[in-house]
Amino acid sequence: MAKSKPNPNSRPKVKPAGASATVAKPTVTHAEGGPSRNSPKNFPEYWFIPILVGIAFLVNASTINYGYTLDDPFFTKDNPMVNKGISAIPEFFTHAAYYGVFKNHDASYRPLLLTSFAVEKEFFGFNPKVSHFVNLVLFCLQVAFLFVLLRRVFNKYSAFIPFFIVLLFELHPIHTEVVASIKSRDEILALLLTALCTLQSFKFVDTGKHKHLILSGIYFFLALMGKETPITFVAIVPVTIYFFRDVPIRKIVITCIPYLVVAAIYMMMRAAFIESDGEKVRILVNNNALMAATNYGDKLATALFIQLKYILLLIYPHPLSYDYSYNQIPIIPLSNIKALAAIAVIGGLLGYALTHLKRKDVFSYCILFYFGSVALTSNILVDIGATMAERFVYTASLGFCIGIVFLVTKFLKADNRQLSYATAPKVFYILIPIALLYSAKTIARNPDWNSNLTLYESGYETAPDSWRANNLLGVTYTKMISSETNPVEKQNLFNKAIFHFNRSIAIMPGNAEVWLLKGYAFDFIGNHNDSAILSYKNALVLDSNNHEAINNLGAVYLKMADFGDAIKVLSRAVAKDTVHTDAIANLAAAYGNSGNLKEAEKYYLMAIRIKADQPANVWQSMSNIYHYMGDSAKAQYYRKILYGRGK
Repeated sequence: MAKSKPNPNSRPKVKPAGASATVAKPTVTHAEGGPSRNSPKNFPEYWFIPILVGIAFLVNASTINYGYTLDDPFFTKDNPMVNKGISAIPEFFTHAAYYGVFKNHDASYRPLLLTSFAVEKEFFGFNPKVSHFVNLVLFCLQVAFLFVLLRRVFNKYSAFIPFFIVLLFELHPIHTEVVASIKSRDEILALLLTALCTLQSFKFVDTGKHKHLILSGIYFFLALMGKETPITFVAIVPVTIYFFRDVPIRKIVITCIPYLVVAAIYMMMRAAFIESDGEKVRILVNNNALMAATNYGDKLATALFIQLKYILLLIYPHPLSYDYSYNQIPIIPLSNIKALAAIAVIGGLLGYALTHLKRKDVFSYCILFYFGSVALTSNILVDIGATMAERFVYTASLGFCIGIVFLVTKFLKADNRQLSYATAPKVFYILIPIALLYSAKTIARNPDWNSNLTLYESGYETAPDSWRANNLLGVTYTKMISSETNPVEKQNLFNKAIFHFNRSIAIMPGNAEVWLLKGYAFDFIGNHNDSAILSYKNALVLDSNNHEAINNLGAVYLKMADFGDAIKVLSRAVAKDTVHTDAIANLAAAYGNSGNLKEAEKYYLMAIRIKADQPANVWQSMSNIYHYMGDSAKAQYYRKILYGRGK
């Protein structure tokens, strides 16, 4: 660039005599990408992250003492692969997330999530307090990096802008599930790592250093190993750069290269590891109520209405629920007023975003970020294994919080570049009370996640028409029956369990699972054999291959000394599942009690060969069988095993 030549005719300005000599301070500008280091007046910027992290920790500290709830055990203590500890890490990368429990490959591929639990198990065993503490630490870490990212994205604005965005985000009550549910660590990991990869992309755009491209790809790969949903950041990151940096399209395209490469690798891994055997789990109405729609129009109308519900919950987060299963949100046609309202709101938002795209309007960005983040969980592009869940808008809600902060400052005509309490106190008067209301709701909501009992009871209050909310509460009351010693309270628990099972069946009559569990309840109370038999038979009418229902039905006949029917039913159970040791042992007991000692011996030995660690009654029965058969040596042998147990 050519230097400008001084004008020889210009005359230097001379200060009047006696005036103090001063030198004007040069205006300090910051690089296009780096955040401005001009801290808000009277408040040092370096305090923002400790304040945000401290608030996040304090508001959610009570969750550290909570237990396992809902699906937590499937990823921790009840997962055989995770039980192996760190030695199982390679298996996590070649199997679906639920494979260790259900032995099939669904669409969930989350090796990083399982790895985190395996590492915990290796060093601390299975301790929900440790898991909750790790979740909270990761959440606080995510809060810190979100501020760092937004400080760079909004580099021309006051630091109070990203501060308030992150403050509203971390306190929003709709995030209670993510922080308080151990299993939802996948959501925290996903957002933490996408924040890191986005930050690296902005550093590349701002500095041109290619090491940031490599780091963005690494963080993006880790994000996808935590959960599937970050795949949409292939589009979100370039859109974010477009809105907040004036750089050539070529540079944005270069920024996309690591994301495209990693996305391709990720899709190949999914295809090779969790889809190679062709196993697919059919999505049932039990899990996703949208599967009850008889045509695409009704399915789309209901899915759009659910998206409207998310938006309304972000605006007014009450009531919140852990479950939205069938039939809490009934299927509606496109002509329904709810569907029309959803179409109007969503269409209006997207219309605004597209028409203001060229202007790089911040509200246009918020809308595109929001809908881009929920694209995979909306049940519009692909069907997923749930109707609705508050965790599905965890990342998307960041766009909502950005919009709220900018809406308030725009409404009050505050200068976002110089925002501080001194320059715009009214902004603080609005945003701080919102944050306080959010925190109050979050603190009040957290205890619902303390245990399955508290969670399921709150779930019934907020989702009384959900088959699952009723069913799980019935199961919880049933489990409490066996440990309750007070006869009156035992009967009370039984009555409540049957009430919720009946309600669940009324909502979804064709659900074999509920009939099975209702049979359990009759079994536990001990004096309702006929009702238990009816429940198990109803389960088998709906699902003739339900092994548990067959075994339990046979066990009830055995308990009633109806050995003929017991043998008939249990033989069917063993034929369907030749390694079901409970059914095999029950069949042996039925033969033994009917006097057929040889058949009893045969099936007891079969059960022992399959599973050597048998309960005491099996060894006692074996000893008795040989005693009656006149084989005192074998009778003594099994008696020794019985008395040696536990030593």
